[in-house]
Amino acid sequence: MRISNEQAQQIVNAQGVKGAKPVKGPEAARPTSGSDAVSVSSMGQDIQKALSAFGSLPDVRADRVAELKAQIAGGEYNVSGKDIAESLLRRATDKLL
Repeated sequence: MRISNEQAQQIVNAQGVKGAKPVKGPEAARPTSGSDAVSVSSMGQDIQKALSAFGSLPDVRADRVAELKAQIAGGEYNVSGKDIAESLLRRATDKLL
């Protein structure tokens, strides 16, 4: 979507921006002299490392899935009704909070 200078000026006027000057063509978009710098805190770096590590983890634990499939196929997979009910209630209350 392109916004013309006229449309930008209408937005500025509608928002009541004080001290705004009309844009005058491409010369207004020229970069200024000087340099920009970005620095990331050590906490930000730690978060980035954690996100990278988390992103490399598989979505599915294949070893656990294979183990459960074998138990089900062999008729060895048993879950008590109490465990199922507790899990259902826990998930329902988590959604409410």
